Amino acid sequence: MYKNFANSDQTEFNADVCIIGAGANGIACALNLIESGLRVILLEGGLQVYDDKAADLHKSQVVGQPHIGIHEARERIVGGTTTKWGGQALPFMKEDFEKRDHINLSGWPICYDDLKPYYKKAEEILGTDSLVPYNYNPWQSRKINKPDFTLNKLELIVTKWCKIPNFAIKHGSKIAQSIEVTLLYNANAVDVIPNYLLNSVSALKIKSLDGKEGFINSKYFVAAGGTIETVRLFMSATKFGKRGLGNEKGLVGRYFQDHAAAVVGRIVPTSLNKFQNIFDPFYLRGFKYFPRVKLNPKYANKEALLHSSAQFIYSDNQYDPLAIAKTFINSIKKREPTSYKEIKYLFTPKRVLQVVKAALRWKVLHRGSSTKNGNIWLEIHSEQEPDFESKIKLALVKDNLGMRRVKLHWNISKLTLKTIRDTAKLIQEEFEKSGFGKVLLEPWVLNGEKETSAYIVDTFHQCGGLRMANTPSRGVVDSDCKVFGIDNLYVSSAAVFPTSSFSNPTMTSIALAIRLSDKIISELKLNQTALQYG
Repeated sequence: MYKNFANSDQTEFNADVCIIGAGANGIACALNLIESGLRVILLEGGLQVYDDKAADLHKSQVVGQPHIGIHEARERIVGGTTTKWGGQALPFMKEDFEKRDHINLSGWPICYDDLKPYYKKAEEILGTDSLVPYNYNPWQSRKINKPDFTLNKLELIVTKWCKIPNFAIKHGSKIAQSIEVTLLYNANAVDVIPNYLLNSVSALKIKSLDGKEGFINSKYFVAAGGTIETVRLFMSATKFGKRGLGNEKGLVGRYFQDHAAAVVGRIVPTSLNKFQNIFDPFYLRGFKYFPRVKLNPKYANKEALLHSSAQFIYSDNQYDPLAIAKTFINSIKKREPTSYKEIKYLFTPKRVLQVVKAALRWKVLHRGSSTKNGNIWLEIHSEQEPDFESKIKLALVKDNLGMRRVKLHWNISKLTLKTIRDTAKLIQEEFEKSGFGKVLLEPWVLNGEKETSAYIVDTFHQCGGLRMANTPSRGVVDSDCKVFGIDNLYVSSAAVFPTSSFSNPTMTSIALAIRLSDKIISELKLNQTALQYG
């Protein structure tokens, strides 16, 4: 059921499991617990629709490398950032979990096989096609000749896409109809209350956007907000200690990561038709598959690089018929107003024919169509090397709920920059050697320019800050995502990632969410059995 805390007569709530955050991870945990028989409270600080007061709570300071996502990619609303993401999903590679000698603090305390069964369950929640394997090769099945790349340097891959990326829409009715799960919105977690031994969470203090206060009492708590907001809650919980919750070793907020991206050059394909036949989106049973190029992980390890991938971006052309048609269709789907001027522009024989051809290509060949006009840009996405000085801290200024705002210092290492440059140069070399086309790289990529902050951007994939480790001297949570030294607190967030691969983090964080919620179910059942039999 859904309940607005501000309109409730209650100020105190009891549960078996309290989940903080109703975004991708929080909803995934709740869905996995929904048939467990446990009483679950799923907290959301925002409302069911966008609210200015909720959005204001995310205003933060940024020092060091500019970071757009701290404001643009955080949503305090039922559904969290799934209300605005595209729905791209790809599991991490097995090499992402392994120790790599050239990367600081690499290696997870779990391996790919530990998460493999949970990736399958994550697909059910995401709504991707679980019948299609992650290594789906649409080029082979459709007899499309791929570029003749050098063996074990570059690989073509596709990412899966959700049909309904917004979890509030996709899963909202199931939660609303549930007796076991209460989604309590307009209920911001503002403090974590310890027991007298400081080894367990006793209660959670909550506040509505208008200042109403209350408490959640629960046997277990799961911090399932976004990376930045979860770290902020931990650092604000000073009843556990002056430095906050789980921060005895000073690691909370450290090793913040995002995927570093840069447009590194322009593609001039030998044949535009051949290029688009390889890199335009594929569709299978109505699901979208988006082609990318990735650095082979063995080659990356040999060359002492991070894991990275590349995608191709077409210049926006406001007079391109396909772009106008897509905008028009999306406006209809979203029930937004459309521009009569743009629609009128489409209706010439030549432009109508271009749109019809694209529609037939989608209907008959199950392919997307890219514009035939404008530039094609090469964009590299690199994982970020864990860096102690890349950190989330608390600013002195407070928000309207009385919590200190975030101060982010995003730091990009030399290895991260080298990976972007070297991946760009390798793609240039391989494209030209295979006769696939030319890659005209930007001067800063070629000349080793040191000041690159103007070229590097984040990709809204915030990770780290509460890293997973085998011991409390190296991290904040253990291999089950339970906070070291706290008996009943788990973290379901990309904040626990030791390293971040190049893949969108959502699928992996959901897999971890399902895994930890299974762990909570087992622990509660074990405790109930122990009490029953004395």
